[in-house]
Amino acid sequence: MDEWKIAPSQRRQVYKTASLAAKGPTAKQRLTLLLVQTYTTSKEVDAAGLASAREAAIGAVRDPVSLFVEQRNILQLVAVQALQKSDAPLLALLTVFQEGKLQEYYDFVKANGGDAAVTKFGLDPTTCVKQMRILSLCSLAAEHEEIPYAVVAKTLQLDSSSDSAISSKVVEQWVIAAVSSGLLSAKMDQLQEKVMVERCVVRKFDMEQWKVLQARLKTWKQNVGGILDAYKQSQASLASPAAAN
Repeated sequence: MDEWKIAPSQRRQVYKTASLAAKGPTAKQRLTLLLVQTYTTSKEVDAAGLASAREAAIGAVRDPVSLFVEQRNILQLVAVQALQKSDAPLLALLTVFQEGKLQEYYDFVKANGGDAAVTKFGLDPTTCVKQMRILSLCSLAAEHEEIPYAVVAKTLQLDSSSDSAISSKVVEQWVIAAVSSGLLSAKMDQLQEKVMVERCVVRKFDMEQWKVLQARLKTWKQNVGGILDAYKQSQASLASPAAAN
């Protein structure tokens, strides 16, 4: 369509028709996202655009994992931002799923009438909590390289138990679920009860995340510099006359 210079209005018709014929929710959501992206100014967003944005937002909340990369910048889309006037609660819920943690989800539900706050969008509260726990763990992993089991349990608001073995098992089950989602790569130190983060997606990347990255690069640079200095000193020591004798 880029090569043929298809106009945005015509692209919307193509994407809409394709989404109606799509097999499976993931394919339908991908096409709906493409449709919503064709709106580049607020003046273009008509009733159909708002309806598509609403559909894309609900789809992103229902399944924030399968199309994580495609949905990462959904809050920046013009048509989705327009939901602030027509469907502010949905936009707020989407924001929680894009950037927030489990407690923020519970706060949203409490402030909007309980589970009805999500069921009115055709969403299942139990599934929403499950998805938010996985996303919350990813956010936690993006902030720390080592995470004690106790911190995971607190963030995910897992049921506490007097039996530490049971508590640890529950934490490990959620770590496995996050790893299985493909959003997190980590190992578990069961003796020290820590999650060792190897790789994790970044849900939100703004100035704060740039600062964290800068700090990590600075630390890495210092560590590498220290290794190089130690190597040079070792080489100099071996080359000295005293070492030769």
